[in-house]
Amino acid sequence: MRALTTAFSSLPLHQQLAATACLCCLISSLALVALAAQSSSHSQASLQGEYGQAVAEQLARRLGAEMATGDRLGIAGELNKLAEQKSIVAARALDVDKRELAAVGDQKSSSLIFQAPVMIAGDQAGIAEVAVNTAVRDSTQFQFVLSLSGLAILLSIAVYLITRALALRLGKNLQAVAAELGVVGDTEAVSTNEIEALRERVAALPLDLLKPPSAEHHQGDQHYVETAILFIHFRSLPGYLETVDERRLQRYVAHIHRMIYGASGFYNGELQVVRQFGIAVWFTGKHKIASPTVRAASCAWLIQQTAPKLEAQLRLSVGLGLAVGGSELGRGDGEDIYPGLYTQAAVDELEALARQSGNEIHLSKTLVQDIELMNRVGIEEEPQGYYRLGQFADGHRDLVERQREILLRALSTSDDPEA
Repeated sequence: MRALTTAFSSLPLHQQLAATACLCCLISSLALVALAAQSSSHSQASLQGEYGQAVAEQLARRLGAEMATGDRLGIAGELNKLAEQKSIVAARALDVDKRELAAVGDQKSSSLIFQAPVMIAGDQAGIAEVAVNTAVRDSTQFQFVLSLSGLAILLSIAVYLITRALALRLGKNLQAVAAELGVVGDTEAVSTNEIEALRERVAALPLDLLKPPSAEHHQGDQHYVETAILFIHFRSLPGYLETVDERRLQRYVAHIHRMIYGASGFYNGELQVVRQFGIAVWFTGKHKIASPTVRAASCAWLIQQTAPKLEAQLRLSVGLGLAVGGSELGRGDGEDIYPGLYTQAAVDELEALARQSGNEIHLSKTLVQDIELMNRVGIEEEPQGYYRLGQFADGHRDLVERQREILLRALSTSDDPEA
């Protein structure tokens, strides 16, 4: 049974629907045929019963005079006359003690036998018995059932063909959808059944990428904490796009990238390109050196102090605009874009500060009141209303100086670019 079910489920959709509709139609039609046959059989049996009883009573009246005179030949004659009718297969006369006086035909060929008492002067003198022919009724009933069954089969075949034609059109539409999905997913052979093929195509799609992340999943995530941002504007790069060959330009960007990556590595900073000529370095979480704000300012100072050395090495200008700011949220990621959208305003502000910073490190107004930054770094206000990074406190300055020496040694070990 399981093998039959498996084989049926693998058939094309139009065959499944057509076969199911045909089977349902056939079962319903045969049930109606059985009900009609039962009703017809009951009606015919009732009519034959009334007829057989009437014939038996009529025979009993005829046999009354013959039995009164004891004329057995007359009794046999009456029975023979009755047996000549096609509807009667047998008849016989019995006395009061139910002994047979005369009989004609074969009673065993009929299942309908009727009796009527033979009365003489108000007393019962015997019994008249008649066997009705049931062959005609059975033949008629069989033909009736056979014709209705044939009609049910023809109707089921018609339903099969109509359903198959309609379902074939539906199956073609599903096949077209599955084929379109197959371009995105795998192109391996799929089931001949359209529903199964569509299910396999959908299962092969990267549906997890379309699911929006739940809000509960990101509560307390690393992107929902205070974040310090160092924005670096590549001031010199636009002028080299049309004047320096591509290979040298790539080496130029690679060395600047290495410098920024090395400086941010001291403070667990994460790089991200956020503008055409701008990089944001994100500082979040706890660190043994300092808070994210102090780490961002220290990283900016390392880059500022290392850039001239790299410029001499590259023999190309390394003009970088530096600005440090903060945000209540982090940069976000592919699963949660809300923090990234929120921080765009802070990034825009820092980009504007970096473009105007010149050789200084500008600070956003949100950092001016940061207590730990004020304790470790001096903050100076310019006449234009900007704030810039001042001198480090002695203890922290020794740390950044050692880090600068390490970074310079690392950069000096790299191969010199082509002139």
